[in-house]
Amino acid sequence: MSFNHPRTAVLEDPALPEVTTLLSSPTPAPIRAAVSGAGGRVYDGELLQVTWWPGVSITARYRISIDGGELDGVSTFVCVAGRVPDGALVVESDDGRVGVWRVPHDPALPGLEAALDAERAARLLEDLGGAPGPVETRLVAYRPGRRAVVSVSGHQQGLYLKLVRPRIIEELHRSHQTLARALPVPASLGFSKELGLIALQAVHGLTLRAVLEDPGQPIPLPEDIVDLPRRIPAPDDGRESSSPVGRLTDIGPLLAAVAPDLAGQVEDVIDQIGPEPSPADTPCHGDYYESQLLVEGGVVVGMLDVDTYGQGRAADDASTMLGHLAIWSGMSRQPDRVRHLGSRLIRVWDELLDPGDLRRRTAAVVLSLATGPFRVQSALWPEETADRVSIASEWVRSALEYG
Repeated sequence: MSFNHPRTAVLEDPALPEVTTLLSSPTPAPIRAAVSGAGGRVYDGELLQVTWWPGVSITARYRISIDGGELDGVSTFVCVAGRVPDGALVVESDDGRVGVWRVPHDPALPGLEAALDAERAARLLEDLGGAPGPVETRLVAYRPGRRAVVSVSGHQQGLYLKLVRPRIIEELHRSHQTLARALPVPASLGFSKELGLIALQAVHGLTLRAVLEDPGQPIPLPEDIVDLPRRIPAPDDGRESSSPVGRLTDIGPLLAAVAPDLAGQVEDVIDQIGPEPSPADTPCHGDYYESQLLVEGGVVVGMLDVDTYGQGRAADDASTMLGHLAIWSGMSRQPDRVRHLGSRLIRVWDELLDPGDLRRRTAAVVLSLATGPFRVQSALWPEETADRVSIASEWVRSALEYG
């Protein structure tokens, strides 16, 4: 039987007692109850991912091994408490109320099951105007209740199906239409409002992260990476992209809950960053980092994941890129290449932006990323979290040099 990280297994949330239920065991009681109802028995499990907002909600994803019944084999399950979506199986006990589902039956993403079924996916693409023919599908990204990406290959070459909540699918379609006219953003080939599904043309190339990991690949000019966000048009509807600084309102309590030994240091960093000082008056990508850019022959040929597109602040995209590179340089097999690109980028951005504001925002981005090791339940998540908080502190100290 597997076990959760010992620091994970003892976490508590007085306002959300279900946290103890979901984090103390890799085979929590609500999943065992759901499997038992289908005639099976859970014999092993693994906690894969956690999204926790203390006092508000928790979403946890597990890989569960089952013996017998209609679910015999290995399945992925999701448990949610605090904000349980309609359509989830609800398991109630003295320890609280938990919603449960088995992937791909995500009640907030009604198109996921169809997207992963090869025959249904082929019919969907044909209904959206594609040529008929067999396809193969593969889940390449999944955030329970939020979004998923399915790769489609076979007769329909170079397509991705993206799943989001149905109420925002039309907005996402418009974003792709708007941005594809000015930038190398995948074109939307059509969408289904009912399923919350959009078909996107694939853009070929390697991610900038993959390029950085391969010394044989040329790295794009920093000026080209800097130029892309500057070409983003203003959204027609005036939607806003979230501020890295504004997000600290949620990130601070989460870090204090998962790593109370770091609470004082986190509070100091947040105090030095200060409140959001700027209005949202600059179009931005909203999540602009090295895995969102596709590169071919040293040229940026694609920009992905525009769900976060909207009006932001001048340094939001720059700080997101610098923050991600600062974290990645400590994980990369080619740290010198990553650090060199970061240094070249900041020299260019310092000429265009307020250097102090850029560094404060980068510190905010890094602090937000400090929750990542816990979210994916890295084997060394407490140590990795502490390292990232220290990196955020360094960016704050650098910002203070500029006043």
